[in-house]
Amino acid sequence: YFPDGGYVTDPQLAARNLQQAAEAKGAAFRFNAQVTGIRIGNGRASGVELATGEAIGAPVVVNAAGPYSTIVNRMAGVLDGMTIHTRPLRQEVCHVARPDDLVLNGPGLVVLDADLGGYFRTEQDTALLVGGMEPDCDPLVWVDDPDTLDRNPSQNWNNQVLRQALRLPSLGIPGQSKGVADLYDVSDDWIPIYDKSDLPGFYMAVGTSGNQFKNGPVAGRLMAGLIDYCEGGHDQDAAPYQFPLAYTGGVVNTAAFSRRRPVTAESTMGVLG
Repeated sequence: YFPDGGYVTDPQLAARNLQQAAEAKGAAFRFNAQVTGIRIGNGRASGVELATGEAIGAPVVVNAAGPYSTIVNRMAGVLDGMTIHTRPLRQEVCHVARPDDLVLNGPGLVVLDADLGGYFRTEQDTALLVGGMEPDCDPLVWVDDPDTLDRNPSQNWNNQVLRQALRLPSLGIPGQSKGVADLYDVSDDWIPIYDKSDLPGFYMAVGTSGNQFKNGPVAGRLMAGLIDYCEGGHDQDAAPYQFPLAYTGGVVNTAAFSRRRPVTAESTMGVLG
């Protein structure tokens, strides 16, 4: 429970807000530009190559490519130095009408139901979003090529909505499936990789599955600190960066997010991490 965590009902608008905040700090965005290679000079990453033939130079390169993360890591030649890898996993979120008797007295509601292996959250005033939490009864749908993703509703849509109707008997089952299907970028233990790589100057913020969007700003600060730490001559593998939490005073040992860590035994092996 995060009483001050806010409630985002429009992820596209939230992403746009983050874009504008980054641009105010000097960031530049290139949309519809396909990366086809990682440039290497003097033994370190020095930029990227685009499908248009254009080259963009950079003192460091960060792989934050989501479900394309393994493809980009392969371009950089860093896969062999990792014990934890990432794969794209197909996910569906269902859009259904909110029952009239589900009355809200606050800004929004998210309910996780581990017994049903799913969750729902309110969407504006009239709808619910229903999603899954990888229960054992649902086979995981791994996608080799993100560009071949089938975005049409599947039988899993019916399964998830019917399960929620067990908890919400007044939930209507629509005759037409509505929602979204897209990809998680999932690591072997569902914990993100925030780390350097075996190629100097090439860093990774990958394997974020479906639970790191809300952590985006703090993950960015973590990566900025880690990059400064490594570029300053420190050995991240031998003495991992200790990330200070500005508001709580705590410290995060970034070894927990290492590309070379063993599989995290305490992981739920699902979206909860």
